[in-house]
Amino acid sequence: MFDRDIRVTVLGNTGVGKTTLIERIKGSKVKTLQAQKTLNMNVEEKKIRLRSSELYPWYSIEAHRKYRIVAIDNPGDYKLRRVWREVLRKFTTDGMLFLLDPKQSVVVQKNAMEDSYNYFLDSLDLNPQKADLFAKSKKYIFHFVVNKCDTFDNFSESEFTLTPSIKEKAVDFLSHFALTMDEFKRTFPRSKIGISYLSAKYSPYLDLDKLFEILKVYRYQT
Repeated sequence: MFDRDIRVTVLGNTGVGKTTLIERIKGSKVKTLQAQKTLNMNVEEKKIRLRSSELYPWYSIEAHRKYRIVAIDNPGDYKLRRVWREVLRKFTTDGMLFLLDPKQSVVVQKNAMEDSYNYFLDSLDLNPQKADLFAKSKKYIFHFVVNKCDTFDNFSESEFTLTPSIKEKAVDFLSHFALTMDEFKRTFPRSKIGISYLSAKYSPYLDLDKLFEILKVYRYQT
């Protein structure tokens, strides 16, 4: 009765870790995760109670509320990327998570980010003028995730920790996409633009929980 939805489309080039992130949210153990290529659109759902619920008194609704994470996973291969447009038009979501991989080509991933920008506008209306009006008047979530931050260093622990030096490298990598991200900000002025640095495979679950805590605040408290 009191549960809420957080609906996001998960986008990014092939191999950036979209499916891994979704599987971790669903509760899969790190050891069971295998690299796999997504060839079709998949809708995944999972009800979770965010850790922040522990901060509320027992009589608060938020202390008992669960959030239904609805994540729409999409193929990243450029030959299948047109699926993004259809998925964005077919499913109503609060916005998108866009994943980046520091070991992949910046140019290729920048093209994928630009595609996501155009396809999201197309999902609002195929008429460019109408789409721009919708973009300026409505609130969406655009959260950019630098994934696989464990690859910046010689990672050998069971759980990944984002150290200051690793975060510095991740911030430097993300700077290559600043112009495209600025375009999101200009086109969607009322929307929330966020950034996270993590390892979908090796970050502790608490870090993934924080990601969706951010999305919860974007969706329901701003």
